[in-house]
Amino acid sequence: MGTELNFEAHDYPLKDVLFSTWKFRIPRYQRPYSWGEDQLSEFWADLGSDGPYFFGSFIFNKETIKQTGFVEVIDGQQRMLTVTILIAVLRDIAKQLDIETSAIIHRQDIAFEDRSGKFSYRIECGDSAKKFFQNNIQSHDGKISEAVPVSPEEIRIKANYEFFHGKVEAEIKRFETNEDKLLCIKRLRKKLEDLIVIRIDINGEEDAYEIFETTNARGIDLSIADLLKNLIFRKIPAHDDRDLAKEIWSEIVGNVQETGTELKRFIRYYWISKNNFVTEKPLFRVIKRETTDWQEMLDSLWSASQHYNRLLEGSREDWLELKNGAKIYKSVASLKLMGVSQCYVLLMSILRNYKQIDTDPTRIFRLIEKFTFKYSAICKLPSNKVERLYSSYARQIENTVKNEPQKRISGRVQSLFSQLEKELQDEGPSFELFKERFADVEYSSSQRSRDIVKYILNEINTLGQTGEHQIDFDNVNIEHILPQKPSKKWDLTKKEIKDYVNKIGNLTLVSKKFNSKVGNKIIPEKIDAYAESEIAMTQSLVERLKDLGLTWGEDQIYQRQQEFADLAYNQVWTF
Repeated sequence: MGTELNFEAHDYPLKDVLFSTWKFRIPRYQRPYSWGEDQLSEFWADLGSDGPYFFGSFIFNKETIKQTGFVEVIDGQQRMLTVTILIAVLRDIAKQLDIETSAIIHRQDIAFEDRSGKFSYRIECGDSAKKFFQNNIQSHDGKISEAVPVSPEEIRIKANYEFFHGKVEAEIKRFETNEDKLLCIKRLRKKLEDLIVIRIDINGEEDAYEIFETTNARGIDLSIADLLKNLIFRKIPAHDDRDLAKEIWSEIVGNVQETGTELKRFIRYYWISKNNFVTEKPLFRVIKRETTDWQEMLDSLWSASQHYNRLLEGSREDWLELKNGAKIYKSVASLKLMGVSQCYVLLMSILRNYKQIDTDPTRIFRLIEKFTFKYSAICKLPSNKVERLYSSYARQIENTVKNEPQKRISGRVQSLFSQLEKELQDEGPSFELFKERFADVEYSSSQRSRDIVKYILNEINTLGQTGEHQIDFDNVNIEHILPQKPSKKWDLTKKEIKDYVNKIGNLTLVSKKFNSKVGNKIIPEKIDAYAESEIAMTQSLVERLKDLGLTWGEDQIYQRQQEFADLAYNQVWTF
């Protein structure tokens, strides 16, 4: 049972919260300003409705007033900044109609004026947009139309100002006199003042954070990444004018963003590669409960983000430091084009413990590539079971490195790899299922489809050849033996061939030097071009076509497709 929280919650009009005597500061751990047009459109529509409406809840930590003079905004910053942007629009438009009305809005709703006439702002924005927000939104002399935003957050602030400016301008254009236009602005301001909010006051950071975690206020919901970042920043404060936690977190975000992956997925994969398997929903609570050293957690997360980035975005050169790094890279590149991510749970564990396990992981990378191709890329079987399997072995590697004497680690890890190979064999699809699903493989307009087809053809092409297998997408093209747009001599229409022309049985590899002009011709007219190819698959095709009397059609395509399925399952991707 949790401890009882000490807080007070009451409903107030917004004027008694945002326009009170308090000054507000958005702490460093809060995420950047993120409201977009969807949230703004809903907000504007609600402002046009009759009567005041509920605008959400705000959570404030009042404990900070004595030390800093500011109330810390635990939740509600998105709404507070949005309201401030709209007020700035009202102030700026009013400036064109009546200077005094504009000045009243500024000093009562945006700023405080001391006895010497100096202004300070009611809200101190987060560091990432503080200067831009002050200079272009809060300043009475700001010229946001001339501002050049740099970051996505600054771009969003300017875009939202322009959104509201357009809406307010449209409203006041309905009136002819300046007096009526000013009344329209005052009515909008009154609407804002009367917004109903729940103000939750907390007198301690710990309680504030507990409430923050469980409150689902209006706006964009917090994810595991938001919650974890906030908690880490709270556990690791800034020192000596340097915020190392914030710097490291920014690097983590950058590493993951480059991969095109959601941060919450990476965090979960990291966690289940080291700790007990857990689904996304309870993940934050589990991390919070089981983490004792938050600096170690942050450093480990940063290291994992580097491994994750290398798995998804690394070049061949990034892998050469490892033994057989070029071969490992080829498997990693293949896994990426398959678009299957669950295996990264195990691969991150291997990379994290690479030096300690003292074992060449090339075989296990290739094993996972082969299994993933058959199980996921072709048969599209459920991923949750193998995700648990990969997590189990990732944790066993982690525990082995942590608990076993160094001289026993390598042997133990090799034994784990052998056990995993057996389990993957047991989980693999049957040949009948594979053959059925392989029949669906075909060339399409999507890049992933083309990459998969090229990968399959390349792997089959290298079967039985000496030297390293190579996925050389830069120097080969996919060729349709029966063209997608056959010439009249084929005596076939596009409609007649649409069910089988893109099947992998109708495809081969040619060099980029291959003359595309022969592509839609009949076999007798382009076999000489095929014969010039140095690609083994196409050389074999030439002999096949000769044996068939230079005929090629639906039956021959399906026959070759079945042969490819047999080669794929029993020779190329077998283990």
